[in-house]
Amino acid sequence: VDDLEALATVAADEALWFHVDAAYGGFFLLTERGRRVMQGIERADSLVLDPHKGLFLPYGTGAVLVRDGTTLRRAFGGTASYMPTLQDEPDLVDFCEISPELSRECRGLRLWLPIKMHGVGTFRRALDEKLDLTAWATAALREIDSIEIVAEPQLSTVAFRLMRPDHGEEELTRLNRELLERINARQRVLLTSTTTGGRFLIRICIVSFRTHFDRVQECVQIIRDAVEELRV
Repeated sequence: VDDLEALATVAADEALWFHVDAAYGGFFLLTERGRRVMQGIERADSLVLDPHKGLFLPYGTGAVLVRDGTTLRRAFGGTASYMPTLQDEPDLVDFCEISPELSRECRGLRLWLPIKMHGVGTFRRALDEKLDLTAWATAALREIDSIEIVAEPQLSTVAFRLMRPDHGEEELTRLNRELLERINARQRVLLTSTTTGGRFLIRICIVSFRTHFDRVQECVQIIRDAVEELRV
């Protein structure tokens, strides 16, 4: 998570639009730890949230929050003789006035209904669980010989790699690609990768409502076994 306070200050000083991409992690604001990590997000002019990630809802449920709605109307608003006027109704949002879409489904219902049925507390507890699981996984990875934690988890993602002091980056990339393939080949967990600063890294990202402690334990054991296989 970037330093949102510093970015907000720069944006304010330079009269820039401050947009925050909180698609993956924004809903962790429901937790105390998430609020600490994302301090400064409240100064954003706009932000993106994906309930299909942070709130475990169906894919394709995304949201943009904008501080000043008139900016959207200036960018997207349009009129035509064949388009009915709906914006005169104070409680009705005419989405063709604030987005490129003229026709669209009621996506907000996917978000409103689960919260109405289960309450925000249910989602807060689930998100806190994912933070706990990620912290546990990170501590368990540290106990595996030759595993290097490259990016400590701020939310529910941790990046690591298998480290061999006598290997160059090219060899380490090959080694970690093989490690990732061995982990995913078991078809019990699915880890992803990224490359940053020329380093190939493996990532655990816990953001499924079906992922609980037993699966994270199994994940770490699979990693441990795969590392041992590569020693042979």
